[in-house]
Amino acid sequence: MRNDFDQDLDGEEEKPLRSVRPTRRDHRSRRIDVMKELESGVVDERPIKERYSREFKKAKIKKVKNPIENIGEENCVEGLVMEVHRRTCEVRFDNCEVVTAMYRATTSKTLGEFPAVGDRVLLGQVNDAEDEGDGVGSQKYCVVRVLPRKSELKRPGPRDSFYKQQTLAANIDQVVIVASVTQPEFNYGFMDRFLLAANLNDLPFVLVLTKMDLLPNGEADLSEDIRDFMSIADKVIPVSVRSGEGLEVLRAELDGKSSVFSGQSGVGKSTLVNALVPDAELETGEVRERDGKGRHTTTSSSLFDLPLEDFPKGGIVIDTPGIRSIGLMDMDAETLAKIFPGFFEGDLFTCKYSNCIHVKEPGCAVRAAVEEGKISKARFASYIRILNSGN
Repeated sequence: MRNDFDQDLDGEEEKPLRSVRPTRRDHRSRRIDVMKELESGVVDERPIKERYSREFKKAKIKKVKNPIENIGEENCVEGLVMEVHRRTCEVRFDNCEVVTAMYRATTSKTLGEFPAVGDRVLLGQVNDAEDEGDGVGSQKYCVVRVLPRKSELKRPGPRDSFYKQQTLAANIDQVVIVASVTQPEFNYGFMDRFLLAANLNDLPFVLVLTKMDLLPNGEADLSEDIRDFMSIADKVIPVSVRSGEGLEVLRAELDGKSSVFSGQSGVGKSTLVNALVPDAELETGEVRERDGKGRHTTTSSSLFDLPLEDFPKGGIVIDTPGIRSIGLMDMDAETLAKIFPGFFEGDLFTCKYSNCIHVKEPGCAVRAAVEEGKISKARFASYIRILNSGN
């Protein structure tokens, strides 16, 4: 027996539904997403290839073999990453020979993350010819594996990047943050972010205050913000490259250690590295008069050996590009509230509620300390900015 639903509005019988063949777009979700890797410019071929017939039947999947299977770890050579570029890196062997090694798509999944300056890596030989340097595929060596790191300093990657984080330096002993006492002015929030990043990686934090020669009365002219920050830094070294003030103290602190130098553009970081490592010959620049911000002169991270005549125990310095901001990845508000530098003596959380984020909760020890003058308003304002920025 038929009912009214068997006919459409025009009185015609409803046709039976046909099975619709999946379109190419429907099958895209089945493919491993490597396009972002290709667009990022760090791989030169697809790690997995898929081919479909017109009818989308019998998909042929070809997995590219792990290069270790072809090269063999016994044939790999270990080296130290000196510089990192878009698709290649400079690696120094133990015999001091420096070669250019490329990243290949076949190693992207094995590596997990591409090498950073300071990494120890295994290189495999892929070409018989010597390095020509005329394109990614012309290099004699490729990176096969990044050896485990003992420490690292990370920052968020670009918003359109496939990799959410970028490692500024690896296998370091301490973080040396360079800040100027003036021109450009001391950036409280930026310094707090770096101090947090160092603390999260259990790395000592050394604050180097440059351009001390611009203060007529020396340390007596330091701003209240700088003095407040000096009270929570592990070590503070005021220096002047022009007068030589503090350079010997800084050399003693760097001797025998692997140190990463970082800071905002224009604070004199490159000038300071040139004074410590004359062979570095880094390009320097002046602060822009228009906005008081520095010009980028360092475009990529580089590793330099400290000269033995000034550093008997040796050591290395990793110079990173001047950056205007550093973010804190994967940190929720409650964690930030508990570990923010300078809030709790001895890192002992004393607020009434364990989930207090120091905004409007009753019994907040941090807000009470701010009202009593035990915690500076500038430090609390810096915390609020970081909290509201989503880290």
